Amino acid sequence: MDKTSKVLRKRPSPFLAKVREHIWIVFPFSMVAIVVILAINNYKPKTFERFEVTTQGNSLPPLKAGVTLPGTIFPNLGQQHILEGQRVTYNSNPPTSGSHYATPASWGIYIKEPPVDEQLVHNLEHGGIIISYNPQLIKSEDLEKVKAQARELRTVNPRIIVTPRPNLDSAIALTAWGYLQKLQSYDPVLIKTFYDAHIARSPECQNGLCPI
Repeated sequence: MDKTSKVLRKRPSPFLAKVREHIWIVFPFSMVAIVVILAINNYKPKTFERFEVTTQGNSLPPLKAGVTLPGTIFPNLGQQHILEGQRVTYNSNPPTSGSHYATPASWGIYIKEPPVDEQLVHNLEHGGIIISYNPQLIKSEDLEKVKAQARELRTVNPRIIVTPRPNLDSAIALTAWGYLQKLQSYDPVLIKTFYDAHIARSPECQNGLCPI
């Protein structure tokens, strides 16, 4: 075999030459595409935003006699613990007192899969405020305002739960132990007034200090 034949055999095809010439451009874009595809496949929408409770809270002065608190008062149904899985018939929607599970729900904002009432009542017993909303009746911009206000109020006391409630007959409902106030639309003043009046004032709280 002469030298000319050897040179012809070693010379790459025009196609391979083009690939080698442009591979440094194609490779980075390919890697970006792979990263994007993996990110999309692994994306999970956020369904819960936790509010950490690490202290008993701040001391509060006793309520003055004769003070009228915001909300409708419902008869106290007691505080008995029941086994998980048992269901309770309450005297309001959402409930404000009654038998409940031994383990309360985590504090925070629920997007989907709300806790059951038998858990939420325990949170009320621990001095919390629950803001329920009907996803079909509340405006999307009002829901975002509710969440933002809950995040703001948590700096005072994080014992707050925001949760969807499809069977609610109003856009928003505020509950504390023994009290319920329904709102047909978002009202930041009414929410703050209810929160300030009822936060950390429940059977298991003493002068503002509540179970962790």
